[in-house]
Amino acid sequence: MLELRRCGAGRAECVVVWTGPVAGTGCVDGLLHPDHSASAAGYDVDGGWLTVTSLALAAERRSIRAQVHTHPGAAYHSRTDDHYPIVAAPGLLSLVIPRFALGPVGLAGAHLAELQADGSWVSVDPAQGLVIT
Repeated sequence: MLELRRCGAGRAECVVVWTGPVAGTGCVDGLLHPDHSASAAGYDVDGGWLTVTSLALAAERRSIRAQVHTHPGAAYHSRTDDHYPIVAAPGLLSLVIPRFALGPVGLAGAHLAELQADGSWVSVDPAQGLVIT
């Protein structure tokens, strides 16, 4: 949450990705802050960063499990979010945090969606879809 607040500074969207071991289905134990450009209306991850990072993760038998990003107002999965996931892997989670992550820390008001094999997204209750231990 702190990285999202620092990066976006209340003026622009920000994105981080959660990573985990390929063998640990659903396990997240890493966070990366992609090189990206952003405005109040969206963000764009640097393609070079994504290529280098994807190769490094594959070599370490790891993968991107979730993209976590902010919206300026209410959290929802936008048309851009639907069409441009950071990776097109079924099971990818997309967590959207409202108000540039400047509100109380937690999932209140957040929106969580999961990418399906057919490319569609299904909304998931964040309290049910994320288990934090």
